[in-house]
Amino acid sequence: MRSVFLTAVLLTTITVIGAQRPTVSRRQPAGVEFRPPIVLQPILHPLARSSGQIFAGTVLEVKHDSSGSSGAVTTTSIRFRVEEAIRGVRKGQVVEIKEWGGLWQAGERYRRGERVLLFLYPPSRLGLTSPVGHAGRFSVDSAGHVILKSGFVRAPIGIRKFVMAIRKAETK
Repeated sequence: MRSVFLTAVLLTTITVIGAQRPTVSRRQPAGVEFRPPIVLQPILHPLARSSGQIFAGTVLEVKHDSSGSSGAVTTTSIRFRVEEAIRGVRKGQVVEIKEWGGLWQAGERYRRGERVLLFLYPPSRLGLTSPVGHAGRFSVDSAGHVILKSGFVRAPIGIRKFVMAIRKAETK
């Protein structure tokens, strides 16, 4: 049983680490289109299909509205500066989203200065949105790499490669 687990971890590591390889190698002639690692395709297609906005940005501000009026929905407002515009936003734009306050209590939290890449649902009738599913939020490190997490493995992939993988997934 332990060898099956170790084999699975090894295969996952090899697949994810493949995301770090340069787009041009000895086997891949210059000018050949980048092919994202297989691990991204099944994740990105449904995320891209369900998203109204996709961008990478920095959290500028987090505000909680715990309005006490009856019937009011408690919300959390998060403001981002867009660094990489992918869909529904412009680079440099300040985007404010409103999430249902219960997401904050459930662990969906943002910190000022944090960098993230988000796949957001289109806003609801109440103007609320959230990351698509459980996979619609990725951390971005200080070097501009999207951090992929798979079990115990954390692998960075350059944001440009990740954006190309998203664009490819949008066309499927």
